[in-house]
Formats: sequence, C-alpha cells, structure tokens
Amino acid sequence: MTITVSFFNNKGGVGKTTTLWNTSASLAAKNKKVLVIDFDPQCNFSIACLGNVEFSEYLQTSTEFPFGQTIKSFALPYIQQNKEGKIYKKTPKEDHGNIDVVPGDFWLNNFSDILNVGTDVIGGAGLYRFLTPSIIVDRLQKQNGFEYDYVLIDLPPSFNSLVRSALYSSDYFMVPCTADLFSAYCVGLIGDMLPLFVNDWEQGKERYLRSNSFDEFIKTKGMPRFGGWVFNGFDTRKARGSEVKSKLGADQAQYEVVKKSIKERLLPSLREIKGYQAVPNFINESPIAEIEDLNVMAPDSIVQNVPIKYLSIRKPTQVNYIRGRWASNQIELMRDMDKQYDIIASHIINNFY
Repeated sequence: MTITVSFFNNKGGVGKTTTLWNTSASLAAKNKKVLVIDFDPQCNFSIACLGNVEFSEYLQTSTEFPFGQTIKSFALPYIQQNKEGKIYKKTPKEDHGNIDVVPGDFWLNNFSDILNVGTDVIGGAGLYRFLTPSIIVDRLQKQNGFEYDYVLIDLPPSFNSLVRSALYSSDYFMVPCTADLFSAYCVGLIGDMLPLFVNDWEQGKERYLRSNSFDEFIKTKGMPRFGGWVFNGFDTRKARGSEVKSKLGADQAQYEVVKKSIKERLLPSLREIKGYQAVPNFINESPIAEIEDLNVMAPDSIVQNVPIKYLSIRKPTQVNYIRGRWASNQIELMRDMDKQYDIIASHIINNFY
C-alpha cells in the first residue's frame, strides 16, 4: 500500500525541502520506491534535485510538450479541459535508484487560484480537483506498472488551496521547525487551521456521497494524520573537556518553546478532530529527529544537486577549502546528520501504515 506524506509548515525557512529531499534519499537507500511531487510554486526541490539547467528545460513548451514536462502537463488539462494530461517523471541528478520526481512549476500559483474551497470542497462539487496529487499518483502507478512505497509532497509555506489539496491527498504530514519563536507560533496555527480544513472536507464529502455513495476513493481521503516534527538548523558546541555536543543556550530555549507548543497547542487541537485519529498513538511532543545547522554544506548540497548522504564523497565547490576537500569535522557532521535522516526514514517505515 502506498503511503503519502506531506512535509508542511506555514512558516518559510524551516527546512521543509531539505528534510524531504534527504529523507527521500534515506528511504531509497533502504530499498523503498519513492515518488516526490514538487507542489511548491517556488520549485526549490526540483531545482535542487534535478539541477537548474535540466529543470529549466522541463519548463519549456513546444509542439511535443505543449505544457512542458512538469506537473502542469497533467494538472492544467485535468482542471481546465476536464481531460487527463501527461505525467512526466524525472530522475534525480544524483541517481542512486528508487526515486522518481514529478517536477514542480511556477504555474502552480495559478493553479492555487483556480481551486475554490467554497464550491469545490464545502459544496462537494469539485472534491476530485482537490485530490490532484492523489490522481497523479494513481495514474503514474498504472503507467509504471508498479506501486510506490512512499509518496512525499513538498509544499509552500502557506495555508492556501495547494496545501489543502496535498493534505487532503495525504495519509500523514510532518512538520519541520527551526529554533525561533515564530516556529512555535506557526505550530499553534496548524492546530487551529487543520481541524477547519477537515471540517470543510467532511461537509463536502457528505454532500458528494449523497449521490455517489459507492465512491470508495473519496471515503479514504481528507484524513491527514500528524506524523511528527523535526527540529532543524540549530548550533551545538562541546563543553571544555567533553566530547558530548549540546545545543547553544538560545537554541535549547527555543527548542523547549516549540516542544511546548506541540504539546499544549498542536496535539490537543488535532485530538479534537472527529471521524478519525489525527494523532496516532506513536506520537508525543518530542521531535522525530534533530538536524544541526549544516552551514556551507547545505547550499553546497543544492549547488551540486547531491543529498547530504552522498555529499562527503564529492569535492566541495567552495574554493577556499584546503586541497579541495571537506574538513574532517564537516564530514563527521554530514555523517551524523545523515543518520538523523535515516532515523526519519525508519520512523516512517515503522509507523506509517
């Protein structure tokens, strides 16, 4: 059974794309078949994973590719012309197998405007329009002749209709956070907004099923479960005479604030959702993994289109490194953080079903 997971936070700069990218690499390394859908109009994942030049080529239209070779090639005909377009899956530039990518498109901004919550969702007239990610997965699996183990969806920092569409299509969602007060605030907002999203879906589903009572596909959607959170981008240091690293005081304080917001705002709000268990039993307020600030390694990973798992065997692009090699402490940090992404992958494999 294919499991769909959205990586979501309405705050920008929390490491959603980086977390998703490196988690996909860890899942693939565990021999899981992974599909990544770039559902963010900024297309950061597509650029990082596929390469800037290659992605630019996929955006180009022609007689052969009238809508390009991105998510637009399926979604635009599906939405505007009521017919299925073509789905183009691409291979990451650093290809170690088991990962396919549906590239994003800046056109997704227009797509977001086309979707209408009042008519399509609450009115029940266009529930399938809001399930575009699920439809893409279904059609692509039939096209491939095999099922993916996991579908990961990258999202914009927003509560817009794209986010609703992805969450309605997802079995779980994960929330990356950083060491700042606004992360804690935004986590609380997710607790405020998600129950409203689910309530809108339930209203529309009830209206839709009055005349489509045998539609089992619709009955399984609109029930995203909280899969946990990831703490990103903090700094550590070793106390004098110790080999044990600990978070800097300010980052530790912010970590506690976010953790408190998860415990006191997000989880209680999600537990109030009726109709399904939005907070699984394996969830508590603690993060699934903790990813330190990778400094120059993170942008280098993007420039080289290589996830952290394989970056240490590549030469750095920064010209000021001695002999063009990573320093030993940088290699150690990359390997330690790769283990954290492996922890996220294992968490997904062991708990999401």
